[in-house]
Amino acid sequence: MRSAAFKAIKLAVLITCVVFGAQAQSSDQNFPTPVTTNEIAGTIRARDIGDARLTTYFYAFNGSQGDVFINVVSKNFAGDIDVFTADGLRPLTKMVIYPDASSTETGRLVYLRKPEKMLLRIEGRSPNDDAASFRIKFGGSFVALAPQKADDGPRIESSETIESGVRVNSVGTIVEIIPKPPKTKKAATEIAESTTPPKEKKAESEPVAEKTEPAPVKTEEAKTDDTKSETVFENAAAKVTVAPPKTAAKRPPRTTAQTAKATKAPPKKTANPPVEKKSDPLASIRLVVQLKDGDVIERPMSEVSRFGVEKGILTVVLKDGTVAKYSILDVAKVTIE
Repeated sequence: MRSAAFKAIKLAVLITCVVFGAQAQSSDQNFPTPVTTNEIAGTIRARDIGDARLTTYFYAFNGSQGDVFINVVSKNFAGDIDVFTADGLRPLTKMVIYPDASSTETGRLVYLRKPEKMLLRIEGRSPNDDAASFRIKFGGSFVALAPQKADDGPRIESSETIESGVRVNSVGTIVEIIPKPPKTKKAATEIAESTTPPKEKKAESEPVAEKTEPAPVKTEEAKTDDTKSETVFENAAAKVTVAPPKTAAKRPPRTTAQTAKATKAPPKKTANPPVEKKSDPLASIRLVVQLKDGDVIERPMSEVSRFGVEKGILTVVLKDGTVAKYSILDVAKVTIE
């Protein structure tokens, strides 16, 4: 009974290791998959049309002094299987495999002079739309590695796992646009409730005091001989009394002098003195144009907007819009005095 149970446990562990070797396939040389059993297996998915890239897997195992037997069974696989030393990547053997519809089998024998840690590289692809498969068995002085939890190498998510709504193939062509599911009203209300801050609830233990006012009671007027007072409202809390308006005391009539003094008009405010206008400094400067026939034209510079000579014509423009033009052949002298 114990031997049967031990065999069952051993078989389960062997199957688990084989499945682990088939699933955990590293494509990074710095993080190779450790070979923990004498057999590994895997598949290579077909690439898209127009994608000529190769799929590469790396495995690591040990070998003691002697011959290491490597047997390869592949199907629909086109590529190379190489064995290197982990230290220095010295090539030990190479197997070139051509695709075939049926399974193909080949093998190599590697002699080691001393114990070595080796690196197995599988590099190839499927020649058609079907996946390629391989199965490699080791024997002889092969030494499996102990199962260990190694750090996972960097991974790149495929286009199918990225939640962008657009699915592309390996060469960047859009294959399918996946519509996002519409949000239900319940989900929208849950999101709104989660974003709004909770309202503060008043403690139920604190009683709410109601303000009660006693009903007002009208009272009769209380009359006295000297002053009159009227009680408007009277209750137990307060008593409001309204006093009658006071009469202003009579003043003696004003005399004529007081009336004249009161009606005297206020003194008039003197107007601001006129501001002297600043003289224009250009008023004393004149533009003098002396013609050859003896005529002299004088204009103050305060009235001149601009003057100049263009195409043999002296043009004088005044600020009021008047324009005077003279031929430069008739002008003897132009001065500013």
